Amino acid sequence: MTDKKPVGLIILSLVVLGIIVFFVNTFANSYIKRVANLMMIYIILAVSLNLLTGFTGIVSLGQIGFMSIGAYTSAILTLSPRLKYRWLIGLPEWLQSVHMHLFPAMLIGGILSVIIALGVGYVILRLRGVYIAVATLGFLVIVKVMAENWIGVTRGGRGISTLPGYTNLWWTTGAALVTIYVVWRLVKSPYGRKMTAIREHDLAAQSVGVHAPKIRLLSFTVSAFFTSIAGSLWANLIGVVSPGSFYLWLTLLIIIMMVVGGMGSITGSVVSVIGFTILLEWLRNFESRVAVYGIHYILFALIFMLIIIFRPQGLFGTREISREQLSEFMRRFLGRGKIRT
Repeated sequence: MTDKKPVGLIILSLVVLGIIVFFVNTFANSYIKRVANLMMIYIILAVSLNLLTGFTGIVSLGQIGFMSIGAYTSAILTLSPRLKYRWLIGLPEWLQSVHMHLFPAMLIGGILSVIIALGVGYVILRLRGVYIAVATLGFLVIVKVMAENWIGVTRGGRGISTLPGYTNLWWTTGAALVTIYVVWRLVKSPYGRKMTAIREHDLAAQSVGVHAPKIRLLSFTVSAFFTSIAGSLWANLIGVVSPGSFYLWLTLLIIIMMVVGGMGSITGSVVSVIGFTILLEWLRNFESRVAVYGIHYILFALIFMLIIIFRPQGLFGTREISREQLSEFMRRFLGRGKIRT
């Protein structure tokens, strides 16, 4: 017989989240909306990277390359045909007349990233350790160089601007929830146990029948898909896509968020992203008040180093939030009696 109590708790949590999203999306000012949207996009990036690095043990420095692919794909498909005829003269004739909404553009960008990930991953994932990190960084550099030099399609350093701005908090929150759910179901499945076995000891896992290359490639492509979705949402939130947007700073930021939250903890990634997004905005405001520009990078790095020194396993380690903890949080949030689970 199905236990309905956890389902009821999840539904209640989603309802509360929906109410929060409604009020923020409807009544908040543009600054708060922007920060909230970026927070959800960072959650997608951190959780999808945690699937690859935290659960499978593959250190990737190039996943933001798939974000760039998703962003440019979405930008090209959602840009008005009038601007495409003027700016993107290298596009095929049939593609210049295409004008899509955000959802199909996101899916096409995600599918394209999966196809590229299959080809890249088949080669790169044969490597081990630091060699994979260097190879994935090379992939990121290749994507950036192509975006800078394929001027007829990407406009090079000028970027693609005047995008429709379809992204709102409903889109980003929905995509973040889908990412969390898919990754959670995957890591709790037999595939997830195989990923963990590969992370702990590659040769031992293969000796008991785990097909390591297949599992690594699965993790790599799923991570690439959701990273691309984040890129599509980013493009239609910011309104402009340029090669410099998807490079080392964003790569390091997402890695820091994942490591601080705990490699192998979805909850840790979510909590870390929320905390660091708020922290970064506070540091930027502090920087503008003291008029010492660049200091927020220094303070951010110092905070990161202190956390790593005193909590090297991250805030959550490999732990996840339990039903009891979620129930207690909801009780405190709603100010009611304890929700029974």
